[in-house]
Amino acid sequence: MKTFSYALLLVAVALLSTACMSSYQSLSDNRLSSIPTPVQQQEVEVFFPGERPTDTAYVKISVLEQKVEGEVAYAQLVEQLRKKAQLEGMDALLLLGKNQSTRLKSDAGLLEVLVEIASGEEIEDSYSSVTTHELSGVGIKYKRNLRYLPDFIQRKRIFILEQGQDSLLATVTLDHEGMDKKVTLQHETAGPTYRRFVHDYNLNHLLKEQGPTWYYTAVAGQVQKRKLMSGDGSGALKTIKITYNAAQLPEKLEIRRPGLPQPEVLTISYNAQKQVTQKCLYRGKQLFLKETNTFDALGKLESTLHEKVQEGHSVPFLKTVYDYYSLLSFN
Repeated sequence: MKTFSYALLLVAVALLSTACMSSYQSLSDNRLSSIPTPVQQQEVEVFFPGERPTDTAYVKISVLEQKVEGEVAYAQLVEQLRKKAQLEGMDALLLLGKNQSTRLKSDAGLLEVLVEIASGEEIEDSYSSVTTHELSGVGIKYKRNLRYLPDFIQRKRIFILEQGQDSLLATVTLDHEGMDKKVTLQHETAGPTYRRFVHDYNLNHLLKEQGPTWYYTAVAGQVQKRKLMSGDGSGALKTIKITYNAAQLPEKLEIRRPGLPQPEVLTISYNAQKQVTQKCLYRGKQLFLKETNTFDALGKLESTLHEKVQEGHSVPFLKTVYDYYSLLSFN
């Protein structure tokens, strides 16, 4: 019989607090490269074990897996994996091989666990035998098809503005989805400044970041609320309520955090190309922070100026500069 701890009970309570919310699908860290690979409609080539592309100038992007429980034809597994490769923007798929395994699966669900905790009575476990078929492969991009890369940001450099000089605070490399992947701080004291004034109000973090501790509610496919849980059962770290404009773009985020008496409000402005031009953070009715984006002649994001608002006056104190991919590194 199972033995349940108080910590598990806390986790169960936390799960109940998000019972009306949806969780994101678990993401596997299958990427071999951080380069972005937009979805493409081109047919994905499939190479079986022992076969290789005639064009050997390619980049290995990710390891793809397809798992199916129960009986399934090999051709069906191949087709499912090919479709997955297409959704991830691959040009070709190098199959690695097929495996299968059999395991015992518990039929107990969360409701049974909670009933058992509440009643203190043992509920007999039940198991069933499940066979899983698995096919894996390596997704690749041909170098000749990487001409789109200079349109994507590879890293961000954050500078602190002091006495008319720019001093590097942190460098942030991005993953294939534009999310922060690795943060390199110039010194130990840079961490709180980066998190408090840059990361915490990053729109990718607030609107797109996923993981086992993120939950959301959606109406007609549009996300209305997101919640970041602590992961240890102690409750929510932040709750984000999203309001959209007439173009169905997020225009206001209401951010609630433990310990803050009232929510922060982040307003978002756009240009005619639906690019974010400015963000303003309010605490109460007072404007606290302001971010203004600058674009080059081609419409590519160049920099972001971060300003504190003190007694009605804007004081620049941080600047983010964006570096884009270069094709030279793939020649």
